[in-house]
Amino acid sequence: MIVSWLTGGLGNQMFQYAAGLALAHARRTVHKLDVSWFREDPAYEDHNRYALSCFNITEQFATDEEIERSRGARATRSERLSLPLARALHFYSYANRFAAKGNVYGPTGLGFDEAFFRQPDNTYLHGMFQSERFFAPVADILRQHFTFRYRPLPQVAAMMAQIRSGPSAAVHFRRGDYVRNETFNRDIGVVGLDFYRRAIAMLRERHPSVTLYLFSDDIDAIEKEFTPPGPHVFVRVTQPWHSYDKVRLMSLCDHAIIANSTFSWWGAWLIANPDKTIFAPNPWFAGHSGKSDDVVPLNWVSLTR
Repeated sequence: MIVSWLTGGLGNQMFQYAAGLALAHARRTVHKLDVSWFREDPAYEDHNRYALSCFNITEQFATDEEIERSRGARATRSERLSLPLARALHFYSYANRFAAKGNVYGPTGLGFDEAFFRQPDNTYLHGMFQSERFFAPVADILRQHFTFRYRPLPQVAAMMAQIRSGPSAAVHFRRGDYVRNETFNRDIGVVGLDFYRRAIAMLRERHPSVTLYLFSDDIDAIEKEFTPPGPHVFVRVTQPWHSYDKVRLMSLCDHAIIANSTFSWWGAWLIANPDKTIFAPNPWFAGHSGKSDDVVPLNWVSLTR
């Protein structure tokens, strides 16, 4: 059994699920989810809840006992002494709690860790895993898992049809907690408008006829701040409690310009167009000097923010 610890918003959870699925597939074992992190914390705003139920994933939740076992439960002296009696009385659930050697694994840095696929069965994954290299062997399976479980609302369906009607590109701006949360603002930072101007100009050189579909968690502010050249649409059809619809809509575009956000990262990754052009900001983390290159796939365009 592989257990994935989930934290953060939808994009982060997708990375954590993807890595767990890949390791479980490599070990030919079951993959389960630990959702114990989620709680009410105003600092994390909309990231306080489990969000993967919008997808057709294999949704199995680990019990407290399974989490403890995968992490490597340590028996007290009295528990060790009681194990022979527990086995004699066929209390196998209690006895097996301490039988398996657990293994807690997290990447040593921000990039891909070659040790990942050497982890054994009965591993507890605790980390962010923000690189497609963690799940490359199961990419095709993952695209099936990350199909949407629920039918779109009528206004979303109408926007889906509009996007499909011609050449399109998603443009995502991340504001919200990146602005309001002091730590996020310092360590992750808001991508400046100059990045978007340059990316749009380069995109239109390659694909002159695209219509831009602009997405944001503060779309009103973006419309006041930014007017892109050429055909464009400020997308407002999604509901706050259906934020995954933004990922759904972005994934239907032919190309994308993303923020330093795992949310739009997945919207871009899920685009089915084999000739897609994706622009991503570099560096990804404003306040981090460590390795972050692995966040952006090699076939995307990394553009200075």
